[in-house]
Amino acid sequence: MTNPHTGVEMLRTVETSQASALQRAGRAGREAPGEVFRLYVESEYHKMPVQTPAEILRCEMAEVYMQLKALGVAKVVGFPLVDKPPREALEKAAHFLCRIGALDTRDDLTDLGRKLATMPVSPLYAHCLHVSFEFECTAEILSIVAMLSADAQIFITSKKERDGAKAKAFHHEDGDHLCLLSAFSQWKKHQHQKAFASQNGLNHAALEKSVTIRNQLKDVLHQAWGASQIPSCGGPKNWMTVRRCLLKGLFTQTARRDEVNQNSYRTFLSRQEARLHPSSVLHRRQPPPPCVVYTELFVTAKSYLRTVTEVDPAWLPELCPRFFSTG
Repeated sequence: MTNPHTGVEMLRTVETSQASALQRAGRAGREAPGEVFRLYVESEYHKMPVQTPAEILRCEMAEVYMQLKALGVAKVVGFPLVDKPPREALEKAAHFLCRIGALDTRDDLTDLGRKLATMPVSPLYAHCLHVSFEFECTAEILSIVAMLSADAQIFITSKKERDGAKAKAFHHEDGDHLCLLSAFSQWKKHQHQKAFASQNGLNHAALEKSVTIRNQLKDVLHQAWGASQIPSCGGPKNWMTVRRCLLKGLFTQTARRDEVNQNSYRTFLSRQEARLHPSSVLHRRQPPPPCVVYTELFVTAKSYLRTVTEVDPAWLPELCPRFFSTG
C-alpha cells in the first residue's frame, strides 16, 4: 500500500480477509474434485476483516487523478468515488502532476497533461518518454519503461548467481536501469531467445511481455503523439545520454547520499531516508554514488530505493533548474 502523506510504498504483512479466503477456496475443485484445508481455526476466520480494502485506497493516485481530469472532471477531490481515497493522497497526486507540467496552477489539464494521459503507463514513465525525444534516446527509454511496466522479475537468478560470471554480461556499472536495457537488448538480438534467457537467468515470459508493452507504447507514440520516428542514441557507448534523460524524466525520484552515514540516502523532495536495495548493482559500490535516480521507494523492515542509477549531481541544476539550484 502507499502512504498518502509521503507517497512511500509499504510492503506490510497483513491478515487476509474473509472474502479473499473464500475466493482462494474457490480455486479448489474448479477443474477437478478438490478440498480446502485452512491453516487456522474457525474462530480466527471470523476475526478477519470481511473485505479487502479497495485498490484505490492503497495505490498511488497520480494516474487516477490525471485520467479523471482527462475525462472532464473539474474537481477530482469532490468526485463521488465509491471508495474515496484520503484527501492527502489526491493533493499529493495534484502536486506531482503540477511538477511535471501535466496540471497548471488552476488545476486544469495542460496540453502536456492531455498528451501524457494517452499513455497506458504511470504519468512518471509517460513524462520520461516525453523527455526522451529531447535527448534522442526514445528507443532506449521505451525498452526501460516496458520492462519496468511488465510487473515481473526480469532476473530470476539467485543472489549468488547474480554476483557470478553468468550475470556480469548484463551488469552495468552505472546502475540498474542500464542493466535492464542491456539484458533486453542482448536477449532481443539473440536468434534463440528462450535458450538464451534460460542460460543467463532471465525471465523469458517477462521479456516477451515487455516486448508486447513496448509495441503498444510505440503505437501510441506514432498514433496519439504524432511521432514519425523513434530516435535512438546509438548503443551502449552513448548511454550517458540515457542517464541524463532518466534524471530529467524522473527528477521527482532523486536522492543524495548522506554526508554522515555514507550508506544512506535522503530523497530530495520527500526528505525520506533510505538505503540502496541489496539487489541493486550499486549496492556494493564503495563509496556509494553521491546522487541517484530511483524507480521505487518502499518500506519493509527498512526503507529501500529499488532500481537505481547513478547521476551526476551537477546535472540537477543543469537539467532541472526550476527545482534544483547550484547550491
